[in-house]
Amino acid sequence: MKNEIFKKLLFVLALFTVSFSAVAQDGEEVVEEAPEVVIDMDFNKSLYANNFGNMYMSETPKAVLMAMVVPQSYESGKAELKKSMEPDLKNFKVQEFTENGVKYFACTGIMNQNNEEVYVEVMVKKVVDDSCLMVTSMYEVGVKTKYEKEAKKAILSAKVID
Repeated sequence: MKNEIFKKLLFVLALFTVSFSAVAQDGEEVVEEAPEVVIDMDFNKSLYANNFGNMYMSETPKAVLMAMVVPQSYESGKAELKKSMEPDLKNFKVQEFTENGVKYFACTGIMNQNNEEVYVEVMVKKVVDDSCLMVTSMYEVGVKTKYEKEAKKAILSAKVID
């Protein structure tokens, strides 16, 4: 199940990771990769035994929390997120809210992987006009109460470290 969850997570995140590209004068495409970004989040990190940059994982129970900066406007990211997530999740729900003057958008639902249900929550936080923070949380349905609370704490506290 772990490999399937990671494949699905990476697929969804790849939809939102936009490489900056420009066309050189001779017609060749030049691609610049976004720099590694450190995102600070305040949540119970002891729930996740493994940490790789802005990704936190647990084997038992199976859970992932990942943060990234998406070089896309909040409105554009919100529309693409809803469009790409809705077909794959049952009990799909969207929510938009403002807290402390900052806009947030969340998509939630349940994904079935190898006959196991996995709760998926992706939240987008407006940062500046041309980028937003995205926090993705996936975990076994049976531990939703515990991990859902920490995912919300993570997105509400998420900030880019310069």
